Amino acid sequence: MRNTRRSFLYHDVASALRTRIARGTYPPGERLPSLSELMEEFEVSAITVRRALTELTYEGLIRGHQGLGVFVKEKPRIHRVLAGDPDRSIGDEIARAGFTPRLEEIGFTEVEADDDVAARLRVPRGARLFVHQKLTFANDEPVALHAWWFRPRLAKQLRAGLSERFIFPLLKERKFDVENLRCEFSATALPEENASRFGLPAGSPMMRVDYTMATKTGAPTLIGRTLARADRFTFEVTLPQRRGRR
Repeated sequence: MRNTRRSFLYHDVASALRTRIARGTYPPGERLPSLSELMEEFEVSAITVRRALTELTYEGLIRGHQGLGVFVKEKPRIHRVLAGDPDRSIGDEIARAGFTPRLEEIGFTEVEADDDVAARLRVPRGARLFVHQKLTFANDEPVALHAWWFRPRLAKQLRAGLSERFIFPLLKERKFDVENLRCEFSATALPEENASRFGLPAGSPMMRVDYTMATKTGAPTLIGRTLARADRFTFEVTLPQRRGRR
């Protein structure tokens, strides 16, 4: 039993280091403890530590610099462009950054509109709505949480594709024209109830984007909210310059 256990020790070391990197204990660009320090901490041999580091290197999490040590790799930020082109989804931006996008549905439930949602969607407080929530992953790392509020009729039209499609391409496919899209950006802290979904401590810095889709007359048709990791995203908005009359 002792020999069997020893054969898996490097997996334990790799798992511990992987968790620390994911949680930010060792942030991108930071040097990992030295070989001797890791040997002492985990009470393992140099061979075991090197095997663990090799595994993390193959996964793209760390890289070694001759004479300097082993460092956590810098991750490219996901550049989200909002330039009047809602056909381009956050999944497209994740793929463009070199990651594989994936969605995971959290829930689709009927709710009553609270004061904030009612005001934004211009419905009576307590009106019957549906809310859809899902997580977006980049290479199996949760990077954004989305919530969308729909009136019952629109919820019924979109329900079949919501669990596995990004919202903007789905709206286009269902021939739902987005005449106006307003985005409001703010900084926020990760709430306790969502900390486990991201694998981050509550209070971690996050970016919040509130969306309002409206008709040409300005009547809101649906609203949404994205909570994105502040260390993984850059949001860009292009503002066209209005030309004065000549």
